[in-house]
Amino acid sequence: MADSPIAISDVGTYLYAESETAGKYERLVDITSAPATGSAPGKIDATTLSDSTKKYISDRPDTPDYEFGYNYTKENFSKVVAAISLTETKNYLIVYQDGSGEKFSGTGATWKEGVSAGKKDEAKISFAVASHEHVEDTSALISAS
Repeated sequence: MADSPIAISDVGTYLYAESETAGKYERLVDITSAPATGSAPGKIDATTLSDSTKKYISDRPDTPDYEFGYNYTKENFSKVVAAISLTETKNYLIVYQDGSGEKFSGTGATWKEGVSAGKKDEAKISFAVASHEHVEDTSALISAS
């Protein structure tokens, strides 16, 4: 029996955008960072005056900002600008090294980060996420082209 990995690496993490074929995704740009895709839920104080200690119930989980980094080039920037919109919700996919991933939809923007001496030019993408779901196996979602 093969040993299960104790962890996976960041190597092989990609960002995809839905292609013209609904439900199929093509790699958008190589990314330098990917966001957390969830967070701990808040808590609501449910303590009554008869309680000797505070009591809480879980609040709704919050979806954090989905902010990605990528290397700025004219070509990369143009490709990202064409694939995102501030007003139209579109579909995207994060794929991890083990083939699992996060499918999400949202609106977004891209920008070039500041420039510093001795550093590469970087850009960011940020999405306001409308929906997201974990996908155990992303292989059927990725376009063959």
